[in-house]
Amino acid sequence: MHIFILGMGHVGKALAANLRASGHTITGSTTTADKVTELQEHADEVVVLRGAETEKLVAAASDCDVIVVTVAPNVKNTRTVEERHKHYADVLVASCASARQACERVIFLSSFSVYGDGGAGDEPVSETTATSNSEEPSSRYYQEAEQQVLSNAGGCVLRFPDMYGAPGDLTFEQRVAMCHEYFGGKAIFSADAPLYAIHFEDVVNAVVHALEQQLHGIYNVCDNDNLPGTNKQIFDAICANSGLTALEFLDQIKAPLKKISAQKIYATGYQVAHPDPNAHLLQS
Repeated sequence: MHIFILGMGHVGKALAANLRASGHTITGSTTTADKVTELQEHADEVVVLRGAETEKLVAAASDCDVIVVTVAPNVKNTRTVEERHKHYADVLVASCASARQACERVIFLSSFSVYGDGGAGDEPVSETTATSNSEEPSSRYYQEAEQQVLSNAGGCVLRFPDMYGAPGDLTFEQRVAMCHEYFGGKAIFSADAPLYAIHFEDVVNAVVHALEQQLHGIYNVCDNDNLPGTNKQIFDAICANSGLTALEFLDQIKAPLKKISAQKIYATGYQVAHPDPNAHLLQS
């Protein structure tokens, strides 16, 4: 297959290397011309464009079989609600709108934030659980981006929790430190939501699996067998270990307050390989 990867960050580069090793042809994109030479080590061709540049993307992906949209907002550009509205809309919705026009088959890496707090009841959150919290930019624009992708018959949405483990990626300890440095000790997410996290290699493997199995529709991707500790439990432990004041949780980006089911994608033969990176923090 000829696969276009929209966004050659850590996941995009690792995905390109994986797929090329399996014999696929890869075209990747970057918004920074200075990165082209480096990225050419990972892809057969690299083009410079923004996801919102529809005509450029349509031309660049004209002979591709599938587009994988791996773009993600930059947290440093989302310090205020106003910044989040503009940045999320431009990065997520505009990119997916362009991708669906460029190719019938699109795979989009989405977020658990679309579920809001997961709704009432004790049953696990599944792909049929209603999305919510459309006022918050993260949830709203991931939902709108998903709708763009799913309007194509070949659209596939993979919903992920927080990703970690990529080369140069922030550790959870560094994320806490950044909350103190950039956000005044405040965290914009919910205190009582389980802190689901997924290693970037498991993200790459999920995309490869979706390609190979020709999946379409919506799939939650996480550890289906274990429930992690809450944001407050994990980050309080990190703060205590680092000598930092406990974070204040603003509950702006809501996340499910209960288990999230990944049974649907597990039933197709996929499962995560990396254990919860924060489990040791809760051991007495």
